[in-house]
Amino acid sequence: MHYSKGLTVSAVFAAVAGAGVLVVGCSSSTPPPAAPERPDLHAAPTHVRWVDFQGVQVPVADQGPRRIDGPVATGYDPSPSGAGLAAIESTVRMSIAEDAQWAQVGQQLLTAGPGRDRWATARVQVSITGPVPAGAAPRVLGYTVIDYTPARADVAIYTRQVDGSLTRNAVREIRHEDSWLLDLPATPHTPSVAAVTGTPADMVHLPVRTQEPTR
Repeated sequence: MHYSKGLTVSAVFAAVAGAGVLVVGCSSSTPPPAAPERPDLHAAPTHVRWVDFQGVQVPVADQGPRRIDGPVATGYDPSPSGAGLAAIESTVRMSIAEDAQWAQVGQQLLTAGPGRDRWATARVQVSITGPVPAGAAPRVLGYTVIDYTPARADVAIYTRQVDGSLTRNAVREIRHEDSWLLDLPATPHTPSVAAVTGTPADMVHLPVRTQEPTR
């Protein structure tokens, strides 16, 4: 196998304000602090541009990634849009990293545990020695943030395959330091990638790509 053909590429954060009232003297009180704004799950990343990784275009924006070191992209905002970008970048990179790259990708972009171990066991049985051939790469259309807290985000990635079909790839991201890591299930109950007939109305659309040099 010279490349990976298939791109294997939850409640909205409830911010609770303090409810207590501090009584000052006997006739005045301080109102409770205002509740923090809910993060906008549909906010699009800003200044999106595209870079090539192994023949597939991946998005880079103000919300991340801020560091690209070979096959590894890290440094994302803790926002829903940061989680969405991280989900796309990490899924593509873990799916098509070459034989000399995938171990580094697994160590730095995936959470440690049975899910990562299961992926590594499967990955060692195939060989990817070059980029996806021209004309054979899928195209990422956008994503939805299904579920979000500052510590975890569930994201669905929508991709147009080369045969014109659409797929939905559901992934989970865990916040770690200044980045997001893919959290692969140890025993998936349903396939993460499924065929769909269309994209949802609330999908965050990524703009038409303007390609930058390979990084």
